[in-house]
Amino acid sequence: MREEYQALVDEISTALGTPATLEDRDFTLIAFGAHVGGEGSPDAELDPVRTRSILQRRSTAAVREWFENFGIARAREPVRIPPDPAAGVRTGRLCLPVRQGGVVYGYVWLLDDGALDLRDPRLAGAQQAAHRIGALLAAEARTGAHAGELLRELLVGAAAERAEAAGALRATLGAAADGPLAMVAVHPWGNGEASAAVPKDLPGVSAHCVPGGEGTALAVLVRLRGRDGLEPAHAVGRRLSGHAAAGVSPVRGGLAETAATAWREARVA
Repeated sequence: MREEYQALVDEISTALGTPATLEDRDFTLIAFGAHVGGEGSPDAELDPVRTRSILQRRSTAAVREWFENFGIARAREPVRIPPDPAAGVRTGRLCLPVRQGGVVYGYVWLLDDGALDLRDPRLAGAQQAAHRIGALLAAEARTGAHAGELLRELLVGAAAERAEAAGALRATLGAAADGPLAMVAVHPWGNGEASAAVPKDLPGVSAHCVPGGEGTALAVLVRLRGRDGLEPAHAVGRRLSGHAAAGVSPVRGGLAETAATAWREARVA
């Protein structure tokens, strides 16, 4: 699916002749359009905020707050944002809200020198591409939420419910369900709603959930590259742990059937 996002971002960049960047609503980078700027182009001088977003794969909380002050989370039409060198925004932006069903799922950012008229028909075409991105992100969110619910059922449900959840999770994950996989436990992890804050750019994450209530651990199911390599799972643990602790289970094959065991192993690791 990442290829589809990239193709749509490239489509927008090409149509408008300016670099486009796609971030989700948490300001995590999804895709960006390559653009070589010449003298006088909007990106002739590197924009610190855009550069940092691409290199670090996400924007800081301060950058997010600065942009959200322009009402982008509520907007349904393109929003023009002026430059502010003091904030690291050396070049202005056009923000195309990425929405689906009344929900904002992300933003397409365009470097903007003020030359593009908001009535330009090319911008309407770009907004249509943003709507297509919104449909993809909404579908991905539904799939991720469903996988998380099944994983939770697999870890804490009754025996009959676990068997049904195992089959449904296998169907949702496809070939990835056959392993090799590992479980990561991050504890403590806030409350039952905190799993929504798991970054979307974590490689290898198949599903995640918070099995219990407040103060419990986050469970993350991670695809591995081979039976001898737990590094992808450890990398996920390092990204998520912060001031918490992260444990990793041994490598498992067909983890859908052994999830409860791997969960116990990860919590005591």
